[in-house]
Amino acid sequence: MKRIRIGQWTTYIFISLLAVFWAIPVILVVMNASKSLADFSAGNIWAFPKTFQLGLNMMDALRMGSLGNGLMNSLSYGVLGSGIAIFLAAMAAFGIVILRLKGGFYWFLLIYSGTIFPFQMYLVPLFKGYQKLGLYDTFGGMLLFYIAITIPFCVFLLRNYMTTLPYEIVEAAQLDGFHSFGIFTRIIGPLLLPPISVLFLFQFTWIWNDLVFGMTLSRSETVRPVMTGLATMQGIYFRSGVTTLLAGIVLTSLPTVLLFFVLQRNFIKGMLLSVKS
Repeated sequence: MKRIRIGQWTTYIFISLLAVFWAIPVILVVMNASKSLADFSAGNIWAFPKTFQLGLNMMDALRMGSLGNGLMNSLSYGVLGSGIAIFLAAMAAFGIVILRLKGGFYWFLLIYSGTIFPFQMYLVPLFKGYQKLGLYDTFGGMLLFYIAITIPFCVFLLRNYMTTLPYEIVEAAQLDGFHSFGIFTRIIGPLLLPPISVLFLFQFTWIWNDLVFGMTLSRSETVRPVMTGLATMQGIYFRSGVTTLLAGIVLTSLPTVLLFFVLQRNFIKGMLLSVKS
């Protein structure tokens, strides 16, 4: 018993230290984002702000960095891209696992093969293809890319999860007169909420934090995602000041943090189920 308690306390202390080391840079960024430019220039970065100006600095970031359009664009890309990709991936996994399509495993390998190569290899072909098809610098083109790029991992996770479901529930639903789509929406769908929460958080965060493809496939403020706008703020850093840039960083970090707290309960269940599967 003593050895178990010592091991538990060691684990708690180690996790607490990791949490402290993670929190220090976050606190440092928030503290300096809350300072005025004069306060930041004259004082120590570890000193507390003399006047709390986080809201004012965020407004300056929205105005100077044109982050308002980027926030709305990334929010649209994240919600629509993740939602549509998860829905399509769920139907694909349902067909492979539940409907037991002929050659289902090979269809799965074909879909998942999109993650084999580094994403940077797609930059030049995508850029040239988007220009020829008229998709470059369009909202639809960006949304189409985010849907396509996130489908393979969604299929991978949902397929693995569906293999753990007892097939007897599908046979019982068929005996009750349910068709395939009814089984998908009314039987399998509710069981997928925990892994879907995990996928939505992961894919939304990836889309929200994307910079490379946003800079490659878009150029106008009405289309480009928020991280591209945040990157351009570094170019106007001499006009806006480092406190405005830090405030922009804090502002663009809030949606993913809030989303985690909203999906926290289902996220933890989904993570446990994913590990077990």
